[in-house]
Amino acid sequence: MERITIKNVAEEAGVSVTSVSRVLNNRGYISDELRNKVMSAVKKLNYTPNEIARSFFKNETRSIALIVPTINNPFFSELAFYIERELANFNYHLFVGNSLNNSMNEKEYLQMLDEKRVDGIIVGSHNMGIDEYDKIQGNIVSIERRISEKIPMIESDNYRGGKIATEELIKLGCKNIICISGNKNVDAPANNRVAAYSDVLKDNNMEEFIIEIPFSESEEEKLYRLNKLFHSNINFDGVFAGDDLMAKYIMNIANENNFNLPSDLKIIGFDGTSLMQNLVPELMTIVQPIERMAKTTVEVLLKLIKGEKVKDVYTLPVKLKAIPTSK
Repeated sequence: MERITIKNVAEEAGVSVTSVSRVLNNRGYISDELRNKVMSAVKKLNYTPNEIARSFFKNETRSIALIVPTINNPFFSELAFYIERELANFNYHLFVGNSLNNSMNEKEYLQMLDEKRVDGIIVGSHNMGIDEYDKIQGNIVSIERRISEKIPMIESDNYRGGKIATEELIKLGCKNIICISGNKNVDAPANNRVAAYSDVLKDNNMEEFIIEIPFSESEEEKLYRLNKLFHSNINFDGVFAGDDLMAKYIMNIANENNFNLPSDLKIIGFDGTSLMQNLVPELMTIVQPIERMAKTTVEVLLKLIKGEKVKDVYTLPVKLKAIPTSK
């Protein structure tokens, strides 16, 4: 069967191809008579516009790129799932790029936006020193990363989360609380979790102890550092971990070292993904509103694409998932 083209529609309606294109793309002044002629021909011929051609004509791809450090992390995999689902509601496709903590990978993804291969980019990676963000003219939204003043950011209330976590550990009787943080040199809102930890301990006349374990380190490196902690002379009965995976590593090592959890050691993570809550229901954690973060990110990016104004920062609430109480 021969494919119906826009030329066939123009002949059926008795108008030019340009007029049909204007109607289908809703471009310029269109009289009711012209619109009725074209739409009647479209319906009669059962014509389906070529989306690729329409995208080229309108200088858009209907595609968005998401840059994350790695999709293996539960937070980023869940975030990607919700972003893709939300974009699908607006007929956008999602490309997921793993930067693998390599700035060159991130620069290649940014080039996609510069070359108009995607309509926008969502950035959730943690690489530093990428000045391309200041050069590229395009639609960019960041998640939990402060890139520049001109790029809007979506974040959870990290300070509030850090405050809740530290106060909960004190409430549970902890006297010596360690905070496991990421790379403090990365300008990320997650640093506010550590700031809150420090403020709460200061208010309670308690000594702080912060251990920096960068997110970019391998699992083996992280486990090595944590094992050293457990075999050091540092006395601690509470841990505020940078994320739920880190909290789970600590739980495993504590069990290997004959700690009775949670009586000997209280641990609170951060993220609260569905996967970790299902796999480790006994883990206390600060739950980020991941689905809402994804929805807000898409809303902001689509506004940018339409040329609408957006805020600089969108801060979303967090909540504590405490230890389940036995009945």
